Amino acid sequence: MGTNRLTELLEQASAEVPPPAMAATAWATARRVRRRRQLIAGVAAFATVVAVSVPLSTRGGTPPAPPAVTPSAIAVAPGVDAMPADLTRRTLAPFPEALTIPEDAAELSEHPVDRAAAVVQKVDLEGRVDPPLYVLDLDGDWTRIDVGDLRPTRDENGNQAYALRSTALSPDGRRIAVPQPQALVVIDLTTAEAHRVPVPGYNEQVMWWGDETVLVGAGGPGVVRVDWRTGAVTPEPAGISAWSSAGARQVSAGAIPELVVIDGRRMARGWVLGDPKPAWESPIDESGLPGGYRISEWYGPALPDDAGRVAAPAWGSRPGFEGSEMLTVVNARTGVVERILDLGFGRGKGCCAALAWVGDHVLLARTDREGLITWDTRTGVVTQVTVAPIEALLSVRLP
Repeated sequence: MGTNRLTELLEQASAEVPPPAMAATAWATARRVRRRRQLIAGVAAFATVVAVSVPLSTRGGTPPAPPAVTPSAIAVAPGVDAMPADLTRRTLAPFPEALTIPEDAAELSEHPVDRAAAVVQKVDLEGRVDPPLYVLDLDGDWTRIDVGDLRPTRDENGNQAYALRSTALSPDGRRIAVPQPQALVVIDLTTAEAHRVPVPGYNEQVMWWGDETVLVGAGGPGVVRVDWRTGAVTPEPAGISAWSSAGARQVSAGAIPELVVIDGRRMARGWVLGDPKPAWESPIDESGLPGGYRISEWYGPALPDDAGRVAAPAWGSRPGFEGSEMLTVVNARTGVVERILDLGFGRGKGCCAALAWVGDHVLLARTDREGLITWDTRTGVVTQVTVAPIEALLSVRLP
């Protein structure tokens, strides 16, 4: 089985990515079909693979050592970088070189965690969509979450999806928010307590607003505010999507920068909770990109830095070709697309995710081929944190 085919099947098994708005009806249908096929695709894709120690790599055995090359930026044009053919290894604590979960990982109920660096849910090789969640703490130790009675999310037709979202970890790294049918579960890692709050609806997406409030919704605009401590659920009038929004790091700033594509309206918007209208909005501006480069769709959560920018995965076109996957950095206030990392072709849609900022200008991301990478959004340098693809969903909060 080739790598491209395996990537395609993994993409079919993942349901975190809602359909792009530019073809809403067709993509909504495809999404339902993809969900119905999750179990079948998962078994077919991995029928010949035997997982003994729960490795999060598509290749068996010890991952090959990365080539010893000097880190370099491949600048295609001003504002556009390209993924190098050879990547230099970068150490980034607490991530190991090969992201492998040990079989004897401690259980959370017996081993509370002070702070998580990442939460991982493995894409199950048997085709199940309810594998357990694991915590990687700041010391590099693994803990299995055995509380909360977590189940897959599902839509009104019963189609199931993995429960973990890249936005699951709270800003302080001490709690995990997990969407559930008719509920939200917040797991306090420091006490191993699970708080289940009734939230009507087929909940699929979560986004933290500070450390106390979780915005819960489905794929499109429309969320409720959940105070996980008190259990209060409040409808939110702001037209926010918990899937395509970027939670502000400084809650006192009062606004959420949001990248959206709705009915052809390509806008960067800022919202104040409780206000049904955006506080500001700016059209997406790609005028600074070289000719032939254009972004067609952004997908998944955007990630804010402390300078008014957001990073988000996207797909679009480059000179002479359509359908290239990208990572982007956008000025949330002005809508200007400041820089692109062109990931190239042959990747599945939804291949990549922006996970965390390392310092003020280096982005940690997951890709379908390289695993975890960092991209310096000032110099264009790309490095490899893990040495193999990762068959898992991740949520990351670095200190």
